Amino acid sequence: MISKLLISALTEHLPQAVIVIDQKEEVVYCNDSAAQFWQKDSQRLLGKQTRELFHADVMIQEKIRGVLNSGNVFRMGGYVLKTPPLQERGAEIVIAPVRNKTGKVKQAVITLLESTTLQETQAREQEEQLSRALGTLAASLAHEIQNPLSGIRGMLQLLERDLQKSKISNSSTGMMLAELDRVERLLKQLLLHSHPLPLVLKSFDVHELLNVVIRFEQNSATQIRFICSFDTSLPDIQADRDKMHQVFLNLIRNAVEASKADASVTVHTRYCGKWELAGTNLDPERSYTLIAVEDEGSGVSNEQRKQLFKPLFSTKKEGHGLGLSISHRLIQAHGGLLRYVQSNSGGSIFQVFLPHHTLDLPV
Repeated sequence: MISKLLISALTEHLPQAVIVIDQKEEVVYCNDSAAQFWQKDSQRLLGKQTRELFHADVMIQEKIRGVLNSGNVFRMGGYVLKTPPLQERGAEIVIAPVRNKTGKVKQAVITLLESTTLQETQAREQEEQLSRALGTLAASLAHEIQNPLSGIRGMLQLLERDLQKSKISNSSTGMMLAELDRVERLLKQLLLHSHPLPLVLKSFDVHELLNVVIRFEQNSATQIRFICSFDTSLPDIQADRDKMHQVFLNLIRNAVEASKADASVTVHTRYCGKWELAGTNLDPERSYTLIAVEDEGSGVSNEQRKQLFKPLFSTKKEGHGLGLSISHRLIQAHGGLLRYVQSNSGGSIFQVFLPHHTLDLPV
């Protein structure tokens, strides 16, 4: 029988999910890829029955029992899994027997290699190329629009001064200047979609920054309860503090706006488990800090989720659709990820994954 130590050494860095089961159909070993596949810590997979792991995939359960009984190898390509959280993921599946010295089947090794990963990666690359092209176009337009706006602003300011000297009461110029301010703020946000995105990296305590943002929002959102669930053992993050301030302010403000009076907004921080990187393009060999902002609102519909981080898309009636897309770009520029998941209460959770960097920072 293959020892767990040998199995671990052989499978530790494989992209395939590998699990070993005994004759009772219980998991006795799994690698990191399997933990990511099932989105659970590897220790929580140990002892699980295969009927739990594949409860909606009856055929897979039958093939596992067949391999344990007959000792024949089972192979199948392009199978679309049905059991959450694996549902709708295509996989190449191999189930092979493990025999003892007398030739009796004692265990079985199950490997799953996701067949949709390449297509998803290509689609993500195409979307990122399109986003960069749109960002470049938006930035060019923003530059072109800013010049005539500056001239209009100057003329309005002169007109307002002349009206004040003539003691003529007129609120129209003030309203027009306020609208110009709004347009210029929008243009500045569009410029953040230009490339490259410069970062000023330094080391700082993410909890201190989150507390600053929460205190700021608390002053205007007095009806909202803020709950902080912080892992204070986390190391300092290495990032652009001003840009991270912008990201967290946007996420927390969105959570407040999505919440009803007397609702709670919870901000979590903790180390990111390797299994939580499943379905992302993040490097599973790196360590990540996970910051999550959770609200008790109505969540985001399935139709809206695919558009959520695209420029000019908004779920708000008066939103301009740039806050989340800019936040997504800022986190991406840090080598991390911003994603949406639905909370158990039906609300929204926005998760920020930030890698642990080693930087040559000034002392």
